[in-house]
Amino acid sequence: MKYTFLAILCSFIMMVAYGVQAEEIRLSVTHPQKIKVADTVSLPGQFVARNEISIGSPLQQQIVTAVFVEEGEWVEKGQLLATLESPIQSAAVQQLKAEIDKAAAYIKQQEALSRQSQSELQRLSPLAKTGVISANDFNKAKSETAAQHALLAASRAELRQLQAQLQREQSQEDKAKIIAPVAGVISERHAMSGTLSDNALLFKLIENNELEFEALAHPSELNRIVGSNPVTIQINDNKAVSGKLRFLAPKIEALTQLGKIRVTLTDPIKSMRLGETGTMRYTNSPREYISLPYSAIRTEPDGQRFIFSVTNDGRVKKQPVQIGKIQHGHVEILSPLTANLDVVTYAQAFLSEDDKVVPVRAPQ
Repeated sequence: MKYTFLAILCSFIMMVAYGVQAEEIRLSVTHPQKIKVADTVSLPGQFVARNEISIGSPLQQQIVTAVFVEEGEWVEKGQLLATLESPIQSAAVQQLKAEIDKAAAYIKQQEALSRQSQSELQRLSPLAKTGVISANDFNKAKSETAAQHALLAASRAELRQLQAQLQREQSQEDKAKIIAPVAGVISERHAMSGTLSDNALLFKLIENNELEFEALAHPSELNRIVGSNPVTIQINDNKAVSGKLRFLAPKIEALTQLGKIRVTLTDPIKSMRLGETGTMRYTNSPREYISLPYSAIRTEPDGQRFIFSVTNDGRVKKQPVQIGKIQHGHVEILSPLTANLDVVTYAQAFLSEDDKVVPVRAPQ
């Protein structure tokens, strides 16, 4: 009976020991990995003119008489684009020219009379000295000569004034010639023959036909663009264009909360058009950071994030962590972790601190 009891007791102890061993959990573990990843920012946008110039006329009530260029046409600096005409101003110019011709003819007449009176005065001068003519007659001739000279001077002054007026009117008339201020391509033509200009926009000109790529970005995206790395722009026909950052908005629009980005094209394609859409891709220089599989992170209801590590004696420890960017199934770990730490690969919901587990390491 005694031996029977001992046998039953030994069997019970072995069964309990086996049950305890069976309760041990086998879990896959991994080590924190240092990886290099280059952050890429992709933004949609469109091609715009780097400098688009609006061309008009400051003159009022001007009629467009001729237009010499069309949209899409290349023009040189100083090239005549259109002409304007004002009937009132043209009449004023013609009237001034007629008055100038009349004044010039009158001056010629006055010059002849002045020479004649001067000659007469010179002839009477010796006669007055010898007493052949009286002093009164000589003084009268002298006064008439002086008056003639004064009249001639006044006529010349009036002519100069008319010429100045004509020059002003002609300068206004020159403004009626619409000239290209720089070389480039006409992007818009609003001038139509027979219409009034009245300070309206007549043309738009893309200076040197130089296009840029413009995109709008959220502040979080602007903050991710660091440095001056090259930019690749993918356009709709699967062609790629290279560029470099020229402008990063110093302010954000209050309503849209977006800021502008401008990219200068380093190898533009001739077939590109103003307003054509595309997608820019900016890749930052690669940086190294510690990562874990995203499955190793447990997020609590309060937003706190934890990982489970396994100690040397097989006990589970709960450790809070801060995470960064998530990419390709891995997450950036901002909290310090040792390189040989055994981290549970899948943070199952049933795990608790101080659970006894058997770590299973993946083959190296």
